[in-house]
Amino acid sequence: MHLSDAANLMTPAYLTILAKGYAVHAEQGLMVAVKGSRSFSAEGPVALLGVIAIAETRGDHWQATDNEIEDFVARFG
Repeated sequence: MHLSDAANLMTPAYLTILAKGYAVHAEQGLMVAVKGSRSFSAEGPVALLGVIAIAETRGDHWQATDNEIEDFVARFG
């Protein structure tokens, strides 16, 4: 399988967010997902799903360390 960030992923991303148990609404031009005390926002559903994935994967320590940033910049510029 190969997927690319494109308009045809918007609805599947939204449906995936709902399937994860988040309530979704629009607020000040952003899409907001809320579940319990957790709230995430982004400009669209694909980005929002990415933000949720970061939080679910990295938890409260979601921010990159200096070494992780350096490795990323070295690899991708």
